[in-house]
Amino acid sequence: MAILSQSIKAAAISIVTVAVVGTTLGSSAMATNYHSANQAIYRDGNFGTLAQKLRRDLSKSGYQVMDIQAVNSRGNPSIVVFAKKNNLPYELKYTYPGLKLISSSQKQWSTVWQDKKQLHHGNYKQANRYNNDLEDNIKKEARYPTIKQRAIRKVSSMGYQVKKIDIDEKNNRGVFEIDAKKGGQDFDIILGYPNLNVIKVEKD
Repeated sequence: MAILSQSIKAAAISIVTVAVVGTTLGSSAMATNYHSANQAIYRDGNFGTLAQKLRRDLSKSGYQVMDIQAVNSRGNPSIVVFAKKNNLPYELKYTYPGLKLISSSQKQWSTVWQDKKQLHHGNYKQANRYNNDLEDNIKKEARYPTIKQRAIRKVSSMGYQVKKIDIDEKNNRGVFEIDAKKGGQDFDIILGYPNLNVIKVEKD
């Protein structure tokens, strides 16, 4: 009878162990798929363009956008925007890539920064990779070489000698970062992409 009791206990322990291992492996697989889905949103080539559109549209509505991030919840991709209006913080959520407003809620500043931190550390460790992807995607555009030459001509027409020019990312937008020289002085110049608006001219 004791042997039978020990066998039952051993079987029960085995079942629990298998269940725990299975749950752990399942959670790990779900997390991997979740992060892969988020990376796919950043890499599909549309995120940067759609983020810029949201930024422009919200700016026209009086919002100042602080951050835009991609989210993939249960297989449904979406975009979360952290913005402020009349010095009040808001969190707005949109479908991706349709940009249909899902929700808009006013938040406390402390909650906004906490949510941003959680999103960044929980889902968006690929932020730097996204920046690199944005630069790479711009460089792959057919119009990029032409716009780059226009940027060089524009800076030259301003009286500067271009030493180096490259594409970079600032606030989810592409910009040209240019090292230039004028009157023996070095300058850092930033032009918006693709409209080439002058964002900064500063002595180096």
